[in-house]
Order: sequence, then C-alpha cells, then structure tokens
Amino acid sequence: MTTLSRAGARNWGRIRRWATPPSMIRAATAARLAGDWRAACAAANVDVAPGDYTPFEDDLAHFAPDLLRWHLPRKPGRGDTHLDARQVVHLAGGGDGDGTVKGPALYVGGTRLGFGSQRLRLFVTDEPLDPGAWDDWEWDDGPRPFHALHDYRTRRSLWDARESGALLAGCGWTHLPFFDPAGNPLPERAWGLTERILSLHDAGQGREAWQAAGVDVSDPPLPASRWDARILQQHWQGFLADHAAVVAAARDRGSERVGIPFGWTNLVELTGFEGEQLTGTWVRVSYKDRDADWHLDPAPFQRPVDAELIRAGVLPVSSLHPLVHAAFFPEAGPLAPRVLPAPVAEARLRCRDGAWHHVRMSGGRFDIPHDDEERRREQALSALGGQVHGCIAAERAWREPGSTLPRALRELRRDLMLRAQHGDLPGVLELLDAGVDPHARDPHGRTLLHHISGLMAAPDDLTLFRRLVAAGLDVEARDRRGMTPLQTAVYDTGTAQLVLALLEAGADAGTVDDNGVSLFDTLDRFSRPELEFLQPPGE
Repeated sequence: MTTLSRAGARNWGRIRRWATPPSMIRAATAARLAGDWRAACAAANVDVAPGDYTPFEDDLAHFAPDLLRWHLPRKPGRGDTHLDARQVVHLAGGGDGDGTVKGPALYVGGTRLGFGSQRLRLFVTDEPLDPGAWDDWEWDDGPRPFHALHDYRTRRSLWDARESGALLAGCGWTHLPFFDPAGNPLPERAWGLTERILSLHDAGQGREAWQAAGVDVSDPPLPASRWDARILQQHWQGFLADHAAVVAAARDRGSERVGIPFGWTNLVELTGFEGEQLTGTWVRVSYKDRDADWHLDPAPFQRPVDAELIRAGVLPVSSLHPLVHAAFFPEAGPLAPRVLPAPVAEARLRCRDGAWHHVRMSGGRFDIPHDDEERRREQALSALGGQVHGCIAAERAWREPGSTLPRALRELRRDLMLRAQHGDLPGVLELLDAGVDPHARDPHGRTLLHHISGLMAAPDDLTLFRRLVAAGLDVEARDRRGMTPLQTAVYDTGTAQLVLALLEAGADAGTVDDNGVSLFDTLDRFSRPELEFLQPPGE
C-alpha cells in the first residue's frame, strides 16, 4: 500500500505510459546531447517564442524539455492524462529565487485547454511576471493569462539535465526508499528512518509516523461538517511530503512556532523547538489566513510520484524517464529504449444472426464479414430508430464517444487518441500505417483533426492533416462542446498554415460552439496576430 489511492495509482500509470511518449524522449535527448536546444524543444512539442535568449544560453544548453513535461503538474482525475491548464513555470532569471525581482526571466507556458493540445511554449520577458498580479482578477477583465505560477529556479532537478540526479535530495532522501542504488529491494533489516516512517504512514498509522519523524501529535480532530472531515482525512492520510524533511525545514526556520497545513483550514502548529521532540497541536484557521508567514508549505518536500508508483507496483522501472531512472538507481546502468506495445487490433463479437465474427481493421476501415449493401441496410435501420447490432454496431461505436465497444477495440481507440493528444506523431502514424480506422473520437468527442496542432513536426507540416482529410475525416466535426477543428486550432495552438489549410478544406469560419462563442470572439479574447487574415463577415 502507498499514499496514492488505487484509482490514483492507476491514473498515474496511464499518464506515465502516454503523456511523455518514448519517441519524444529519445528525439529530445538526442538533440540536447547534440547541443541543439531549439531542436530539443521542437522534439518535445515546446514552441519557442520570439525573444532574446542570449542571457540563458547556458541554461538552455542543458534544458531537458521532455523531463520538464514529465514533471509538470497534473490532476489525474476520471482517467485524464493531460497537463493542468494555464500553468506557467519560472525556469531561470528574474532574480535569484530569494524574492528578488530584477532582469530578464525564462518561462515555460502551459496549455490553454486542459484536454486540448499539450504543446508548451518557451518564452522570455524583460522583467519577471508578478505572481500576485491577478489576485483581484474578474471575468470582465478579459482572459486570465495563467492560473498558477510555479517557481522552478530552485528545483532544477525537474528540468536541468545537469541537476536531474538531485531529484531525491529535494525531499530529503539520499536514496530511493526500499531500494539500493542498483535497484534491488532492501531487506527489512536494512531499512532506515525513512523506510520506517513510510511504512507506518502506508499502514494508516499517521500519528506514529509523525512521532518517528520527531513530532508528538494526536490524530486529527473530527470537524462538525462531514465535508470538512473528509477533506481533512484525505490530507492527513494522503500526506505526500517526506515527514522528516518537513520537520527539518521547520527547525531550520528558527521560529517559535511553525504551521504545517492539512487542507485549507486545518494545520498542525509545531512548538517546542528547544527539545528533541516537537509538539504538534491542531489549529483551525480561516481560509484567508492559509498562507500566513509562519506556515510552512510542504510541497517542495513532496515525494516523487514515480517513487510511489514503483512502490505500488504500478510503474515498471523500465518505464521511467531515463533521467529519473538514473536519479533513483545511480548504480543500475542505463535503461533500454522503451517502446509502447502495439494494442490488439481485432475483436470477436456476436452478430445479429447469432454467429461469432472477427472484427479487424485493415486499410483504415473496419474489416468485417458484411458487404456494403448490408452496411447500408443497417444504417437505414438506425436512421429509422432501430437498434444496430454486432459488427456494424462496433464500427459505428468506434466513431461515437460513449458508445459500447468490445474491450480490445476500446483499448485500441484509447491508445490512438492518447497518442494523438500527447503529440506522439510516430505512434499515431504507426497505428494508421497498420490499418487502424482514423475516424475515432476521444471521450470529449474530439477527432484526430481536433488534435492535429500537436501532431505537426513543424509549423508548416501538413502531411498528416492532408492524409486525414483524404481519408474522409470531417473538417466540420464537432466535439462535445460544439467546437470544430478550426475553432480548436484558433483557440489552442494551431499555426497560421494549419488554419489556412482548414479553410481551404472547407472549414466554416462562421460557426459558433454550444456556448455561442464564435471564432472571432476567440480572436478578440486572445492575441493571435499571426491570424490577422481571419476577419468577421462584412469587414
């Protein structure tokens, strides 16, 4: 057992499988080692904005954009694998990470749509962004540039290849708990304090874990509100930081009291710093005081999620990012190249006449034992309100999110659409070349054309786009929010070349989504000067 729930561990396993494709890691690593940071960014689907990057040449020479993507914040709920939207990461410059604000700064901007294209954007500013500039933001003020600003200047192990080996030091560890440096499991007799604390915490003995870390504290009080009680228990039982590292950081402050937050309105107040064992007292605080100066944010001491996944048996060691693997197991030697296994592209199901048929894909369409006349008859039956069964139903369900598919085909569709969402162009081409039907939709109703901006090897690379249009994909297909591929390209990261290609293929620039938002409303909200050729009718 680990701190991660069973569902959470499963979701993170899905993220580690698809969200940073092996082909992306290999290409970005090769470019970085060759000294071409721009090519490394391109390989990792990181667009480089215009600007003067001269002050950051040394940082960029060792920038591992694929490693940053691996570590960026995500909230893996409902099976989602995407990055948190509207996040900005401060990599370097703009001061020394000590509160000083001065000079140019280097940032990576996150996605605009959570489940949209996962392309990132590297940019520089003359002066650092103000993380508090949007505290009083209102909807009428226009689009908010970012929801959260993360300072990674002192967390270089998350993006700088030179510092990646210090990943464990960030949470106070000298080795990966329960393993030796070569990756062999430690026998219980060789466990140290970290392993003892974690084993107590995993067993649900939170109070005993804190005592082992040097804090005498009771179990959480029971709030009157059932909701508050649930949230408090989640934070207490799911405490993700290293207990001993948090206690050491609290002692280093030299204060008479330090607060460790557990959720928004509960914290443990640590006192008694003159003794060997601290005293922890539960305190209720108001929401507005949650960031008081005497509170200690445990986030910098959070245990790497990969350590939890390995301990839970969800993530094979061979599936780690190579730089993470080297940090965890410095004596294990390099990893063999990881390759995503090809999913099964066929299923066996019972058809209308009761016979069992094999459903396969070949040449970009379903290969089923029914001729075109039978297909048309079933389609006519469906149009009249009749129920379609068997092979024809599976073919139809492939193109309709939420419809029931045989498990093998459902997993194949998920594999195709997650490769597309996360910019795995070689992986998508591999499946299409193997004959997989490209007309699939993801749970959000998005087609491969909705994901095309993340599947372009260069701003003007329209090879896959033309292939999909030639295969019959509809440029006017709408996702569950009523957005077409053209609207998605304009809202998200679509290049001018892609937008022009969509228009030439027949996309309608005058459509609106289910919220009544038009393409031109989006252009009014977001600065896209490269799309100035798009003009509302009559202008």
